Amino acid sequence: MNRRLLRSHAQSSIVLMVALTLFGCQNKTATHEEHEEHEEEHHTGPHGGELVELSEEAIRSAGIVVGTAESREIEVVLELPGELKLNAERAVDVRPTYPGRLVELHAALGSRVSRGQTLAVIHSNESLSNYVIPAPMSGTVVSRPVNPGATVDHESVLCTVADLSTVWLEFPVYMQDLGRIHRGQKVTLRTEAGPAESANGTVDYVGPLLDSNTRTSYARVVLPNRDGRWQPGRLVTALAVVERVTVPVAVPEDALVRIGTGSAVFRADSSGFEVQPVTTGRSDGTTTEIVSGLERGARVVAKNAFWLKAELEKEAGGHED
Repeated sequence: MNRRLLRSHAQSSIVLMVALTLFGCQNKTATHEEHEEHEEEHHTGPHGGELVELSEEAIRSAGIVVGTAESREIEVVLELPGELKLNAERAVDVRPTYPGRLVELHAALGSRVSRGQTLAVIHSNESLSNYVIPAPMSGTVVSRPVNPGATVDHESVLCTVADLSTVWLEFPVYMQDLGRIHRGQKVTLRTEAGPAESANGTVDYVGPLLDSNTRTSYARVVLPNRDGRWQPGRLVTALAVVERVTVPVAVPEDALVRIGTGSAVFRADSSGFEVQPVTTGRSDGTTTEIVSGLERGARVVAKNAFWLKAELEKEAGGHED
């Protein structure tokens, strides 16, 4: 009797355990499926891209600005290495009239001199008397290779005086760009080191000959420099506008982010911010043409899109965990 009761009790326990296990598996499967459905709904936008959802407060805090993809004019530019140089038309090497010995030199480096001012006194070997060398122009002494007591002749440079109120920006014109650079063309100068500075000018001269070694010519821009901020010898970048085109769809450069191996923007609508892969075309560094992936009139994030990319990557990392 007791054995039958024990056997019956054991069988009931086994049935109960099996039932609980099956219920638990079904419940886990249902919960997992609901989680996947919720996740898919939460992270996919109307166009099938991944979605980032933010509160109004988070949007304001991130400084996200929304704009419109629209037709815009783009300036296509060539980016070329440039160098600032003395304006050779406003610089003079001061030399002796007659050979002799340099007695006095009133030309300290960096000093300002006026036209007619005495720069040097030389004792002539021919007349055995002193004569004066006046400043041929007003400007700044930028070179002084000799000192009093030196023996000099008509080949010797006593000093160089330059008018630094203008400087030359020169940059190469490569063979493939011949004909694309011409007089009157707009050029923007951008510094490569030190304080970030820029200036605008127009091409004043294009060399008519190619260098026999490099097969390049050069172009020149005359830059105003009355405040003295452009030092000859400084390396810069010259951005020459070679084409102006109006494209059907364009976005600000700041709207573009790198997703995987291509470019993308974030669409903006009531559901959130949706990743939209795009194919880009021409760019002027400020505005970029969109060849495919986005229609005119689409609302996109125009500023601080990188913040959304970081948020998307953070969410993706969280899902992997």
